[in-house]
Amino acid sequence: MLLISQIKKNLLAVISIIIAVSTLSYTTYRNELTEENRNMRHAGFELLKELNELQLLIDYAHYDNDPKNGNPIQGWSHVAYISDMSHLVSDDVVKGAIELKQAWSNNWSIVQNDVASNKVMTDEINNMRMVTRKAIVRLR
Repeated sequence: MLLISQIKKNLLAVISIIIAVSTLSYTTYRNELTEENRNMRHAGFELLKELNELQLLIDYAHYDNDPKNGNPIQGWSHVAYISDMSHLVSDDVVKGAIELKQAWSNNWSIVQNDVASNKVMTDEINNMRMVTRKAIVRLR
């Protein structure tokens, strides 16, 4: 009985504590979600930049026969970075990075001279761009 009477006397204080705790919990949840989205968005933009660099390397190699700017061996560092960053975005982006890495593995040595190889890589890069953009847009 004493507890019930104390709660009745201090009902405003009890309600205030409940509201304060629930507000703090929600704010913490939103801050964590915002930070996660910020990290995913940043990783997505980094992926788009790196995909552009890989496309540029392929274009230099294929169209300009430029061994300095279009060295296919340097493409491996771009592909590795894309693969690593993809894990910070979404499962669809990870899948796209795996497909891109497989395509690069199959085509890196002939991308300079083979039109079909160049098209395969360009298509994979464009697919990866599309998947990455969709992942960024879906963020809350």
